[in-house]
Formats: sequence, C-alpha cells, structure tokens
Amino acid sequence: MSKFYICDTMKELKESHIKILKHFSNGLTHNLILWIISKEPIHGYGVMKKLDEFFDFKNDNCELKATSSRIYPILRKMEEKNLIEGEWQTVNNKRVKYYSITDDGEIVLNHIRNNMARVIENPSWIIFFEDMAGINLKENSNEKRN
Repeated sequence: MSKFYICDTMKELKESHIKILKHFSNGLTHNLILWIISKEPIHGYGVMKKLDEFFDFKNDNCELKATSSRIYPILRKMEEKNLIEGEWQTVNNKRVKYYSITDDGEIVLNHIRNNMARVIENPSWIIFFEDMAGINLKENSNEKRN
C-alpha cells in the first residue's frame, strides 16, 4: 500500500480515507472555480493562481493544491455542462482561453449562495466549523465588524 500524507499532518492515511478527502476537495474546488470565474473573465492559469490564495499550504502533498492536471479537466467539464464558456483571445502573441460564467452557471452559483447562507445561520454548522478550524466564529465575526 502507498503512503499518503495530507497537508501538514504526517500521519499515514489509508487509501479508503483518501477517497473521502478527494471528494471534499473536488466539491470545494468546483464551487470555488465557478465563483472565481463569476467575478471576471479569467484564463486557466489565473484560476490556478486564485485557488492558490485559498489553498496556501506549505506541504506540496496537499490534496487541495491547484495543478494544471487537476484544474483544466474541471474547466472542460464545467464548459461541457454549460456552467462556463471559454473564448480564445490573443495576449502577448499567445492564444489564451478566457472563461466566463454562463446563465446556467449563475443559477448554480445562486443555489450555492443560498445553501451557504443557510449553513452559516445554522448553529450545528457553526459548531462543526469551530471544531474543525479550532476557532470561535462568533468571536471572530464580532472582531471583523468592529
């Protein structure tokens, strides 16, 4: 069996555990990509750089790390599902594909927003996030408001 290490933990994970973490990572990555593209037309490399801002981990073995072999297939699938559309442009004598969100993508993103709004208002989710992140969200949200 291969050894798998996730992010900053150096404990070995079983292969069956890796699958669970990848599902979490993939869902989160898809949602973030759609949100990033909704903000402005952006090329694939730009999407990867934006994702790096979210997943700025020290360990290169982190399952959430944005790589071209991971991001471009997601972009293609999102394009096939009409969530985003790509348009080729020439920038500095290079052809670059810029992605923008479609009407269908906006509908999906609005559903994600609605679900997130319900999540952050639900006390059970707050307890879960506080436990997983090791922080008091109510305390931190009050500091940001002041």
